[in-house]
Amino acid sequence: MRARQSNPVLGAAAGALGGLAGAWAMVCFNRLIGGGGFRPGDSHPERRVHARPNDTDATISDEPGSMQAADALARPALGRPLSEGEKLAGGTLVHHVFGALAGAMYGAAAETQPATTAGAGIPFGMSVWLAADEIGLPLAGFSATPFRYPASRHAAALASHVVYGLTVEGVRRLLRGTPAVKTA
Repeated sequence: MRARQSNPVLGAAAGALGGLAGAWAMVCFNRLIGGGGFRPGDSHPERRVHARPNDTDATISDEPGSMQAADALARPALGRPLSEGEKLAGGTLVHHVFGALAGAMYGAAAETQPATTAGAGIPFGMSVWLAADEIGLPLAGFSATPFRYPASRHAAALASHVVYGLTVEGVRRLLRGTPAVKTA
């Protein structure tokens, strides 16, 4: 059986589809473990102490990071903040687009660097959690520093991102197979 040729564009497409599926799987997983970290009307201290990762995007922030990003992106165009309903819809869109973009990068990398797929996507999911949740959201001002949240919240968010990574790799592998052998 001949090995298939590396194709980063097809890998990126497969990874993007995996990223969309992975973002959806995260939401399902969070609901399964009792998500609901963001309840409109809760005070910020109540959210921080009682909430698990947000069921909309699995972030640790008090209000889902994807909702805050949607609001920040829309304000200049609309000249006003988003309503709660618009934030929810926009946050869902931002979460899935981010998942697809990260998945596309992973899929392209898997084509040229097969070692990327080691661990069935788990290291990838953990990396997304570390870069986005633990570092990116605080730097963007969308969450407090990681030390302000209970360890259980970080653990649940990490588990959600592991589900994301497994899903991205599963879909990528279904569509592209095992990593390609590079040819000269």
